[in-house]
Amino acid sequence: MKKLILFISTILCASFAAAAAYASEYSGTYEGWYYAAQGQTGVTLTINDDDTGVFEFYNMPGKSNAKDGSYRVTVSSENGELVIEGTEWIDHPSSYAFVTLRGTLSDGVYSGEVNSNSSWSFVLSRNNESYQQVADSVFGNHKYELITDGLSWKNAKAKCEEMGGHLVAINSEEEQRFIEGLLAASDLSSSDDVWIGTSRELGEFTQWVTGEPVDYSLWGYPQPDNLSGSQNYAVIVNGDRGSENGSYYIKKYEWDDNSGSSRPYICEWDTWSDAAEWSTPELQAAADNGLIPDVLVGKDMTRPITRGEFAAVSVNLFEAMTGGRAVMASDCPFTDIAEDESRNYILKAYNIGAVNGMSETTYEPSALLQREQLATMLTRVYKRSEWPEWTLETDDEYTINYSGVKKFDDDSLISDYAKPSVYFMVKYNVLSGIGDNKFAPRNTTSAEEASGYANATREQAVVMSLRSFENLKPEN
Repeated sequence: MKKLILFISTILCASFAAAAAYASEYSGTYEGWYYAAQGQTGVTLTINDDDTGVFEFYNMPGKSNAKDGSYRVTVSSENGELVIEGTEWIDHPSSYAFVTLRGTLSDGVYSGEVNSNSSWSFVLSRNNESYQQVADSVFGNHKYELITDGLSWKNAKAKCEEMGGHLVAINSEEEQRFIEGLLAASDLSSSDDVWIGTSRELGEFTQWVTGEPVDYSLWGYPQPDNLSGSQNYAVIVNGDRGSENGSYYIKKYEWDDNSGSSRPYICEWDTWSDAAEWSTPELQAAADNGLIPDVLVGKDMTRPITRGEFAAVSVNLFEAMTGGRAVMASDCPFTDIAEDESRNYILKAYNIGAVNGMSETTYEPSALLQREQLATMLTRVYKRSEWPEWTLETDDEYTINYSGVKKFDDDSLISDYAKPSVYFMVKYNVLSGIGDNKFAPRNTTSAEEASGYANATREQAVVMSLRSFENLKPEN
């Protein structure tokens, strides 16, 4: 069964045209923080294409004791400022009241004052397009993509499998609603029916291409009817079809059977497209514990992990270990992450002290992660989880125990900054050597670099994250 996640659906209210146009200019999802009576609090603000949105707030571990909650908001413009005001609670913690944000948007950063109080500030950064595309494509640890190039059902099936996925298999009402959201956000016309992954050839639509039974369905009446004897493949209808006595008998997003003409299709990828046999049980345990970030869902886990991807792993680990949420830094110096799909994660990882740059102004998100870097970043997540007041600047004030661990024969190749982390992670069975009492901390020659020697793989990073969660999670 696919892991389901809950979505909060917003109710759209009537609005004035001028306000709607204003909100449309600033629509999107913003993440950051604000100060109020409870201290510094994390925020996710979603502004819709009209004058409505959702304000979600949550505790930042080590910053406050804020409760989690959310409410609907309206968006307006006053004297050149973007104003966010609460209207209706979705999740109302006892004694909490709406706050009003007033501020300006510059270069994707919305900042200003809370409740017109000069002591209470807020800073929210708008998601970039590449990150938002990733976030919008993932549901229940599976990845989905609507492909508008028309193919026959059989060719669409083959194309999805060639890319490491399969034609979509819809197993619940929640997943159906998610797929409807993909279609609603597309520019397909109402006449564009979209292939999904079942057919008459698979037991008269009783089985998905994955081998799963079709236990959930949304056939329009009176489908599947095999009109003309050639409608062998299932589609989602993207517009109301046919009417009788003034009522449609196949409604938008219901299912129909159709012939093998060329149509758009939806591919689905499982949590990973490929993984080594040794890692599969722990990868599944990591997924069950929320440790696989969206940027890795559907990818080949045997490939090397990048610094950007590992920032995402470190954030998910921190949140799992603390039960809280990380927020994005508002003062990050990196100039090379603005359009990267891992940008939000990098800003959060930087804010909790899990990562720093390759220079004062660059992070190099596409650079591959080496094993000693992996150990160091995991240890920083542990420190911030164990000691909420820990920072990179105060690191010398905190001591980790790695006594009794035998040195590796290639200890001299491990960077001095990384040695405590490497041996700490070995002591607690998070990391191990590669054999012959060697650790292989990093690429040390051009030949090693060319062969990917000492670069951590995605599955190694995720598995080490799981072991950190299991072996080092602070006692609450």
